[in-house]
Amino acid sequence: MSFLNMTKQVLAHPIDFYNDLQEPGRARIRDGILMIALVIAFRMISLLLSSILYQQREAFEISFVTEAVSIIVLWLTWSVSNWGVSTIQDGEGRFKEILVGSAYALAPYALLIIPISLLTNVMTLQEMPVYVFLTGFLFVWVAFLLIMKVKIIHDFTLYKLIFILLLTIVGMLIIWFVFIMIYGLVNQAFNFVFGIVKELNLRV
Repeated sequence: MSFLNMTKQVLAHPIDFYNDLQEPGRARIRDGILMIALVIAFRMISLLLSSILYQQREAFEISFVTEAVSIIVLWLTWSVSNWGVSTIQDGEGRFKEILVGSAYALAPYALLIIPISLLTNVMTLQEMPVYVFLTGFLFVWVAFLLIMKVKIIHDFTLYKLIFILLLTIVGMLIIWFVFIMIYGLVNQAFNFVFGIVKELNLRV
């Protein structure tokens, strides 16, 4: 099945999609990367198209690199954490299915974020509740697909599903904490070495 057809299926028939995703050859890493690339691209475009009235940041405060990295980090850490937690709890899903399934769960964002951004240009601040409702609906849809992905791919019961979702979020926080700690230590080590080299150069 093509990338476009799979995108249509996850939007219209998510249960069938995640059942079909477990068939051999359906979970293709390149499709997951393509979906993430589209999400990043549409996110960038939406920031450019949104009305200044609805921008929470000034233009100079927006970093496209930061936006892209944030999306990639969220996708990868969610996938890794969910895979690790589910494996321990006897989940049936493979890492590739989790990775690709999580990417496809962002399809509603890719579909609607630009139309919502364009809509802000004909809306006043008094119509902010409409914008909040639309963006809220968008993120609820994405969350629903992520939950369906965990439920169907791993074949968990409802209570175990809730437990796994909570553990996945905790796992993500742990991963971020570890990487921040490593970054801090590496940064301090580089600064220490750089300081020594600089001091030696001054003394020579």
